[in-house]
Amino acid sequence: MCCCEKPNINGEFGYKWQPTDKPTVRERYPPALRDGDMLLYDEPGRCGGIDSHSHHYRVVLGASRVMELLVCHGGGQESIPLRTKSTLLSAFADLDSTARYWALNAIYHAYWDGRKRGTEDSDTRWREAAAEKRIKVRKVRGSNAVRVWVAPKIVRQAT
Repeated sequence: MCCCEKPNINGEFGYKWQPTDKPTVRERYPPALRDGDMLLYDEPGRCGGIDSHSHHYRVVLGASRVMELLVCHGGGQESIPLRTKSTLLSAFADLDSTARYWALNAIYHAYWDGRKRGTEDSDTRWREAAAEKRIKVRKVRGSNAVRVWVAPKIVRQAT
């Protein structure tokens, strides 16, 4: 939780972690660019209503001409493909830095929440299938490969 007296962007003077701290400058920790990346937008962490000092976003056009959101945070660095390049480019261009940062923050957290829910749903499905002994494994004839799947639940109606 930051205690900045006014909205503050990493790299600017005024960052306070605790109310008793003297204002300082919180360093920027941008995600690293890869070979062939063309930097389109660089939005360092900030606060303003919520504390988001730990997330630094960059929008790049990758070597394969795919637009990506690069994120650096306390857990490391991530890359998220942004599929609608032309639409997003014009939308991002219309936004000021603060609005663009919070839009990127919303995209990142929506992606992360969706990924987490998908993993939880898949884990639950496989856990239930294991408990009900519905996981099937078959060797592929003429190969070292195996096929693994979850058999459907058998629903029996009461008579």
